[in-house]
Amino acid sequence: MRRRWIAFKGKRILSGPGKKKKPGKRFGRIPITAVAVFGLGGLVALAVGLSLYLGLSSATENTRQLLQEQVDELLDAIEQKLHDRLKPVEEQARWIAEHVDRRALDLHDLAALDAFMFGALAATPQVAGLAVVEPDGRSRRWGREERGVTAEDWSNREGIREWLAAGEREGEMKWREPLWTDTIDSTVLLHDTPLKRDGRFLGMLGQIVPISDLSLELVKLTGGDDLIPFVLYDRDRVLAHPLLIDLSFRSLDGTPLQRLEDLGDAVLETIWSPDEAELYLLSGLTRSEASATRFNDRWYAFLYRHMQRYGPRPWTIGAYLNLDRGDDRVTDRLLLSAATGLAVLCASVLIAAFAGHGVSRPIRAIAATARRVRGGDLSVARLAPSPIRELDEATRSINEMVEGLQERQVMRATLGRYVPEQVAKSLLREGGRLQVEAVDATVLFSDVEGFTTLTERLGPQRIVDLLNAYFSSMVAILERHGGVVTQFQGDAILATFNVPVHDPDHAANALRAALAMQRETRETTFAGHRIRQRIGINTGPVVAGAVGAEGRLSYTVHGDAVNLAARLESLNKEYGTSVIVSESTAALARDFPLEPLGATTVKGQSGSVTLYALRAS
Repeated sequence: MRRRWIAFKGKRILSGPGKKKKPGKRFGRIPITAVAVFGLGGLVALAVGLSLYLGLSSATENTRQLLQEQVDELLDAIEQKLHDRLKPVEEQARWIAEHVDRRALDLHDLAALDAFMFGALAATPQVAGLAVVEPDGRSRRWGREERGVTAEDWSNREGIREWLAAGEREGEMKWREPLWTDTIDSTVLLHDTPLKRDGRFLGMLGQIVPISDLSLELVKLTGGDDLIPFVLYDRDRVLAHPLLIDLSFRSLDGTPLQRLEDLGDAVLETIWSPDEAELYLLSGLTRSEASATRFNDRWYAFLYRHMQRYGPRPWTIGAYLNLDRGDDRVTDRLLLSAATGLAVLCASVLIAAFAGHGVSRPIRAIAATARRVRGGDLSVARLAPSPIRELDEATRSINEMVEGLQERQVMRATLGRYVPEQVAKSLLREGGRLQVEAVDATVLFSDVEGFTTLTERLGPQRIVDLLNAYFSSMVAILERHGGVVTQFQGDAILATFNVPVHDPDHAANALRAALAMQRETRETTFAGHRIRQRIGINTGPVVAGAVGAEGRLSYTVHGDAVNLAARLESLNKEYGTSVIVSESTAALARDFPLEPLGATTVKGQSGSVTLYALRAS
């Protein structure tokens, strides 16, 4: 990010509105070398004038378009960084509340509760601590640094009863106002979630996220001194800024956040009182805002965007940069270009021929690169710098344009890391929409045996390393056999065959994948540890599609077939097996070593289910 922005630092991009210049019509195609050699006086002057005009206008327009794209990309990256940091907190809160609601987590089984919460802390390193506060004010806290458990009575604390009453009344998770906590001596973001079971209010879950790390992450993202990132809370309070890195003290007026005027950044203080000027090169922004200010005889541009999601008040995310570099201004360079043009006009025919050859070569290279990029080939070599200023600006603009296209190509590829690859392809093909499908599919559900005990024994970092190694190995096996991983649920994997990718041999491929997964866990250590897994496989009708809230969807599958696969995985404990297959799957894959286990009743199923154990061949 830093290298891309340095290309523009030093240009005075502040300009009047003006009108966009239109390139002239092309009446012929004459080689520049011929113009230089045979045109002499007037023809040379015409060629030089056209070169200067085309070079400056195209470089200006390309720079304008590219800079506008980069501004949006920069703010998108900052916004995504905030989402990547805070969305997992919301997802984890929802996950914990669901466990409480369906009785998978008992708030009064303290040993199991402690193990569960430490596992949750391991999964979200941005969370510094969790707490559960019951309706009578009794609390239990779990901290990351001390890895300890603290039980206290908060019934007499100021605001606790009002907080509990509001949580019970509102009935939904929320980000609250930033607050100061003596627990870690820092300002934090508080996320709370009502905990209920059968509609009865059991208390509130609170998670705290320190804001000091946020400043460091934004500095790493923008690259340091050339671009100063910031996040403002309600316009006049500062959530993130390079000056806040490693600072834990409260603001001068005792509130959790520094006031803008107390921060010590005199440039940022002027963001809401810009100078009367227009940023022509940033005039086309559609999803962001820009303004300019003059401070200490230098121009600065503010690039920012408003968002309101993580709290009751709006956030302003953005960055500012210095538009000047010493006395190197646009007007100075234009005068220098004009002087260079006059010198060329006075040159001899020999110098004109030499210049024509020198000018034509980089222009041909630019044209060849443009043709390849237009044809979709982004593997072009970087254009070499040119000694002619205008052509050098044009080559730099082309280079930066190609880099921007390459980055967007990487973004498209990166999408496949966060959703199944086939789902990512469908999203790109369908313009971001996924069609809902109802289809017969084979569902594979796997789980790690004794994961809770393993989490307590290994600790947060080692269990995360183990899960990363294990998931990478299992996903590779599943995808090799045509499976698509739709969900990771703690240590569990949910994979589907025949949706979203059609596979007529889906049942057999699911069994092949299960055998390969079992073989891999027997023969391989993950982060230095051996594990065992249980697998349930079932075939039946499922509904697949994107589900969730507006603006935040997740691709998943639903139906009794999915629930039964999960139940079969759990039945491995009772039968002492590793892989249990339903009768519907066994009927489609008869050439496998399947051992009948008999029929049994399964929770959620109206009749009995015939089970088979898949043995290693």
